Amino acid sequence: MKSILIIGASNAGKSTTAQEVCKQLKPTKVFRLVISEKKLIDAEIENIFNNTFVIEVNGKLILIVAGATTEQGFKIKVIIDVCIDLKLDISFALVSMRSFERKKGFDTKNQLSSISEVLLEERIYKINEDDFRNSKEWKNRIKKIVSLIKENI
Repeated sequence: MKSILIIGASNAGKSTTAQEVCKQLKPTKVFRLVISEKKLIDAEIENIFNNTFVIEVNGKLILIVAGATTEQGFKIKVIIDVCIDLKLDISFALVSMRSFERKKGFDTKNQLSSISEVLLEERIYKINEDDFRNSKEWKNRIKKIVSLIKENI
């Protein structure tokens, strides 16, 4: 499995970035991964925010950890193990993490790199513009991540 790690502070735009990336990938299916119950439920792209999702793009499954692992209270290893238990063949993962993980036992960066090939660590910051979706910084961020995912699935 290959992955991208999005690193940012609270309210830096990690979930918003994940949602926009998913929109650009035009998935044929969207599911929310209910980690505590080890199940998938149908979802919509608009629901992709501060949680964990699985989308299908070109017949490939992509894990989307839109909310930082510490915010969700589940280590990335646990999330991957749930996918394995559900027999989900994840081809790619887009994982969000806080800039500083202060919860004991959380080390998303090292855990992710031990179970996948991290192609990009993208440190993001809040774009302080009223219409941030039209900013050059936003468009470049989304284009870079979408292109890398498309090249590797």
